[in-house]
Amino acid sequence: MICPRCGGKVPESRSRCEGCGADLTVYRKIMRLSNSYYNRGLERARVRDLSGAVQFLKKSLGMNKKNTEARNLLGLVFLEMGETVAALGEWVVSKHFQPEDNRADDYMEQIQSNPAKLDAMNQAIKKYNLALEAAKQGGDDLAILQLKKAVGLHPNFIRARQLLALLYLRAGERERAKKQLLFAAQKDVGNTATLRYLQEVSEPAAEERGTGEEEPADDSRIRLAPGYTEDKPNVMAWVTLVVGALLGVLVTFFLIVPTARKNIRAEFDKEQLDYSSELRIKEAALTSIEKEAELWRKKYEETARELEGINIPVYDEHAYDALFQALTTWHGLSQQEEADAEELLALAQELAAVEPARLKNANAASLYQKLRAQVYDQIAEPAYQTGRDAYSDKDYERAVQYLQTAYDYGYRDDRCLYYLGRSYQGVKRYDDAAVYYRQLKSEYPESSFAGYVDTRLSEMGMTGD
Repeated sequence: MICPRCGGKVPESRSRCEGCGADLTVYRKIMRLSNSYYNRGLERARVRDLSGAVQFLKKSLGMNKKNTEARNLLGLVFLEMGETVAALGEWVVSKHFQPEDNRADDYMEQIQSNPAKLDAMNQAIKKYNLALEAAKQGGDDLAILQLKKAVGLHPNFIRARQLLALLYLRAGERERAKKQLLFAAQKDVGNTATLRYLQEVSEPAAEERGTGEEEPADDSRIRLAPGYTEDKPNVMAWVTLVVGALLGVLVTFFLIVPTARKNIRAEFDKEQLDYSSELRIKEAALTSIEKEAELWRKKYEETARELEGINIPVYDEHAYDALFQALTTWHGLSQQEEADAEELLALAQELAAVEPARLKNANAASLYQKLRAQVYDQIAEPAYQTGRDAYSDKDYERAVQYLQTAYDYGYRDDRCLYYLGRSYQGVKRYDDAAVYYRQLKSEYPESSFAGYVDTRLSEMGMTGD
């Protein structure tokens, strides 16, 4: 054991330093308490109660700022929570107190040896800060977009997932909010903020109830018990009290005060480190915001120029309504991570309602053709797969709907022709079925499906001619 006053080595069996004579009884208790908090923090970390682990580890460091095991573990916990800057800060301080044989070197090397991952973490922090500022200004849509990018870059970023869940909750999307909170709860099972948000998502808020306050007790009712007599002064008790107070002053002056000064200095250095890191992050975030603002300004000007170039005739003011509706739907789907077949089919139906002949403006007609080609190309294969699954489930009405859509949007191989004919046959629309059977036999004579055509036509009382 090292004496905190003179730095000399003291055997574990001794309670007083032989070099300077300092009483180490209180200091030993402080060290044991620090180790106890460290062990409790380690237990919390092992069961993924990361928030609980942080609390105990900070208490451990409050008792002994040089407890590098506790500080290194705190850094690992911060890293698991997505707090990269805080984790690196703890390891830097740990390295300061223990320059040699310190596992903090390995932890920092693992982070710094993967520049791509480190850059992803930094980008995630920047996007979180952008989202936070946007949310404060009421820009929830922009904030959600930034937070989705942040958790995509750094999935363990718990604060980002909590903020994303709150924004989803504010937008009324409770299921999406619940999904983010459940993921965060898996990473940190004891996070009180996550648990509180989960309760808000899972249960409707209870109505507030008024609570009455109890009146304070009436001091006038307190009476001395009968037969009470005042004791005579105990001189030895006063002497013991004075001696104890003097010992407390001496311990405070020689042991606690130097340690407190060092703790204050260390905390000041740490605050300076955290402030510098936070300042760099905010400067980077400000630069990113300025660049993004410039990008949005250019996009706005480009869009404005495009809109100025669209000349809608007054005599046919509703000619573009269907196109604008389709564009609005397409824009909404483009914001989603993945659109399902039902949504794409609805968009395709809106495009089908557009009358190209009424689009007199060349830019609008070109936009329609590009959007139509893109949407039809996206929906053809999903429509075929959905129709094929419906056919397997003998849901022929649904199969006809999706397979016909796939065919109309360009998915016209031998499989689509065959199962489209089978589906029409299933709903007893034999003439339609015969059209696709005969087209299969004509266009794909070598296909294995073509060999079944005559049999299917015969089942309907028709021939292959």
